[in-house]
Amino acid sequence: MIGRMRIYWLLAMLFLLVGCVEKTGYYDAGQQQVIDNLTKNKGWERTHHMTSYDGRECDVYELWIFKSDATGSRKFVWTYEDGEVNENMSYFRWAFTIPNFSIIYMDSGLYWDIEKLTSDQLHVYETYDDPITVPGQEYREYKEYESLPLSAK
Repeated sequence: MIGRMRIYWLLAMLFLLVGCVEKTGYYDAGQQQVIDNLTKNKGWERTHHMTSYDGRECDVYELWIFKSDATGSRKFVWTYEDGEVNENMSYFRWAFTIPNFSIIYMDSGLYWDIEKLTSDQLHVYETYDDPITVPGQEYREYKEYESLPLSAK
């Protein structure tokens, strides 16, 4: 009886020790490269012209910052033709939704389907719903951003 107990104990210890193999990292090299390109010491900016909801023409400046701790911020500045300037800053949490890290979900209700991500360019399709589970959405806007060193603004 004691012999069986020792065998069970040895098997249990062997099982536990095998399960404690050191892991080389949480992300593989490709995933880490995507995270670094998105977050490392930069923000993403773009400027475009639009007609606001009240019919006025304006230039819009956007600045998005993604941090490696899965938090972020976005700043919008609207400059109207009459000189009026409105600014809005908000904060969000973000996560990749699929293992190849090509779709970002932001808890502000946006998804970004990444078309191109380098250290200085970010091209996305923005949607309100997951582009994988809800294809053919009415709102799907293509946006191109350029990197901005965080110390610049």
